[in-house]
Amino acid sequence: MIATAALALAFGASALAQTDPRALRERNEILQQQDIARQNALASQRELSAAQSRYNTQLTLRGLEESRTAPTEPTLRSTLPPTPPRGPSADDMAADIERMDRLTDQALAASNARLRAIKPAS
Repeated sequence: MIATAALALAFGASALAQTDPRALRERNEILQQQDIARQNALASQRELSAAQSRYNTQLTLRGLEESRTAPTEPTLRSTLPPTPPRGPSADDMAADIERMDRLTDQALAASNARLRAIKPAS
């Protein structure tokens, strides 16, 4: 009984393995059409990318060409010599430091005089 079941299974599998040549040809035609459509889509993408690259190149070249020509309107850049730096010079800063030291010494002396006036020296 097991042997007959195995024989039936073997014959059934071989019968299923045999396919109709017409169905196989139709399947291959469908696969080929899908492959052609995929290749056409890739070619379209490549053409679009190349066109975009050409457009970007033209924009860049146009910008370079415009920047190469001399401007017809005056520019905002000054042709005057640069101005000296603003702010105090080193001599002015040294004089200010000496004046602050003098004022600090005077304030300290005045404070010491007030303390001596309040508390007599012992």
